[in-house]
Amino acid sequence: MASSDLAKQHYVHHLGKGFEQSARPTLILGHGFGCDQQIWAPVAQILAEQYSLVLFDHMGCGRADISAYDAERYTDLSAYADDLVNLVQSLGLEQPIFVGHSVSGAIGWLASLKAPQLFSQIIAIGPSPRYLNDLPDYVGGFEEHDVLEMLDLMERNHFEWAGYLAPIVMGAGDRPALADELRQTFLNADPTTSRRFAYATFMSDIRQDLPKVTVPTLILYCDEDVIVPTDVIAYLQRTLVNCAVKKLNASGHYPHMSDPSVVAQAILEGVLIAH
Repeated sequence: MASSDLAKQHYVHHLGKGFEQSARPTLILGHGFGCDQQIWAPVAQILAEQYSLVLFDHMGCGRADISAYDAERYTDLSAYADDLVNLVQSLGLEQPIFVGHSVSGAIGWLASLKAPQLFSQIIAIGPSPRYLNDLPDYVGGFEEHDVLEMLDLMERNHFEWAGYLAPIVMGAGDRPALADELRQTFLNADPTTSRRFAYATFMSDIRQDLPKVTVPTLILYCDEDVIVPTDVIAYLQRTLVNCAVKKLNASGHYPHMSDPSVVAQAILEGVLIAH
């Protein structure tokens, strides 16, 4: 497929000066479940002062072309990883740095296995290889019945689900406007495709793939994150062969919304270390 076609399908936008002319690596930003590329706006504004950026929407999210969405294909994260590989290659990006929030971190690792030289680095914010507990050896944070109840609520009442989840995952009770903004982001998503993405996300398990990932990874995390407990971060640090971690001076699962300057600075410092 032509580069322009894929770019249109994923509603690609370029930010930053000197795109394709800069000697610095391009940063490609991947959003998490229930969101789209707009979630990156506060951080992207800062990063674009120094780097060329590519923003896109995963298929079925945001303004991605819904006519290109195949419900049977997008049942697990592998399809999203294929999309990412195809998009990076079609744009002619030479070893960009992939910055993935939440499930996009896992998507980035899977993409790197499909095309080992695709990325020069992966920066993952609050990622998880498996959200479900597998006790006693693995604490993912959720029991399967918890996830199924959430998916059921999404299907029965998308509005109630968004209002319930947003303040919990934002983790910024002193700033309710942030939870309201996230709630509206959830509500803007198509309920059907969003629920399918939720299923693919929360039922995923890529733990067996992690030891094969060789691309350097920087994990940024918050102590207080109801989606990804610190046990998961410790597991990732033990399992990935080339991994560094950094605790952010922020809380919640969406620090790029609540504390964009903190996240942007951590990304810039992480990129400088690697390059």
